[in-house]
Parts: sequence; structure tokens; C-alpha cells
Amino acid sequence: MSDPATVHVHPVDAALAARIATLQLAPGQYPYVGDVAFNLADARRDPMSDAMAVMAGDQAIGFYRLDLTPRAVIGRELPAPHLGLRSLLLGREWQGRGLGTAAMHACCVDIRRRHPDRRWLALLVDCGNHAAIAAYRRTGFRATGERRAVGSWPQQLMLRRLDPPASAPFPLPH
Repeated sequence: MSDPATVHVHPVDAALAARIATLQLAPGQYPYVGDVAFNLADARRDPMSDAMAVMAGDQAIGFYRLDLTPRAVIGRELPAPHLGLRSLLLGREWQGRGLGTAAMHACCVDIRRRHPDRRWLALLVDCGNHAAIAAYRRTGFRATGERRAVGSWPQQLMLRRLDPPASAPFPLPH
């Protein structure tokens, strides 16, 4: 059941939460993503967040968090309304199959349906996490050149335009 065409996203309910909390990451990913169960519980507690399951058919394969606040993730407004993306992960047994790209596509389709007023998706990614940066670029994110210190880790701001599609050229806001 690893066909990217079967990948979709769904708000996390109690049954999905139990399944997502058991997902394991590759050992080197924990410093970037953190504890899966903690991130899931934190997102579910926050009324300004959507805890989202990444599904392949009926199998929970991943998780992400959408932050809905006007200054989500980056602490400032953008020229158009945005959402913040945090804690994106796929379980280690699902990685390397193209499912991350399919998950980002499904995420953006879902955002356009449920949050049609939002024009940007923003995230911060660890500057040393080259695999994640490359994966985000493949799915339409662009680095802005803006960097933030999050704890002792330097983070890079990346943005993805939601409308028009990410493949269309667009100016990055400063």
C-alpha cells in the first residue's frame, strides 16, 4: 500500500492519534522532529492548530501540524495570509517511497479546500537538515534567505505559495 496516489490527509481523531503515536523515526531524525507523541499531543491541545494524519489508504504513515495563527511559525505577518507547517514526519518504514511528496501535495489540496483564504505555507527547517530542505524544494517550497535561531539551532525560512500552484513563479516576501 505504498502507492503515492493513495496518500491523503485527515484531521487526527482519537483512533488515529493512537496509531500515529507509535510511528518511529530513523535515529538521526529525532533532533529535527522531536518526539512524535509529544508533538501530536501538543498540536491536539492547541485550538489554533490542526493535527493532521498522513494516510496511505487506511494506514496512518505520518503526521504534521498546521498552525492557524496570523503570525504562525515565523512570528510576523506575510503580505498575504498564511499557515505554518510544523512537525512533518513519515514513519521510517514509509520513507524513501515518494510518499513525502505525495503527502505535501495532499496537504496543500486540503489547505486550499479548508482554508481557501490562505495563500502561503511557511515552515522553519534546520539549516543542517539537507535531506528535508531538498524534499521541501521538490514540493514547491523556496528558501527566503531569512534565518532564525530556534534554541541553539539555526533555522531557514521556507515558503510555498498555495494559490496559484507552487510551480508558478512568485516573489518571496521579505
